Amino acid sequence: MAETDTGVAVGGLDKVIGDAIIAFNEVNVMYPLVNAKQCPPGAITVQWPEYTAIASSSVGAGTDGTDYSTVTSVTTTARSATVSEHVIRADVTDLAVMGNADDIAGNTGAILGNAVGAKLDADLSALGTGFSQTECGAGTALTLDHIFGSLRQLRAANAPAPYNLVMSDKGMLDAPCA
Repeated sequence: MAETDTGVAVGGLDKVIGDAIIAFNEVNVMYPLVNAKQCPPGAITVQWPEYTAIASSSVGAGTDGTDYSTVTSVTTTARSATVSEHVIRADVTDLAVMGNADDIAGNTGAILGNAVGAKLDADLSALGTGFSQTECGAGTALTLDHIFGSLRQLRAANAPAPYNLVMSDKGMLDAPCA
């Protein structure tokens, strides 16, 4: 069986890629919760500024006609990330596409998109292991008090809002019952 090329199954590759992107956008959970930066063409590093956190105590009361002379300093720290490559591949042959009544190209794209979305969610969720705050210990049943306690810790650390709770079926299936 020959592998599909653009001369044999015209438009097939675009359909697989398009369906993969649609599936990725529908199934991933973590991507909308992070700030994404576009890497310039030809570069392998993306850069952005990290701004200092300003506490609410920096906001002072003022009255009409008075000069508020306290200056709050806002500084930045340069941050960067190197782009890494992740690959997934599925060969869709021209014989499979033309000899099957099912939407082989579309279904393959959806399957690939689901896998890429799951990989991104797993990678972004793994970053949470580096957090320094804990609300409850291992083996403790999750309660609403733990969720509100986590929100208090995020606010105390000046974490930027909005806050989101992401729960995985992996963690929920292993959680002890209260």
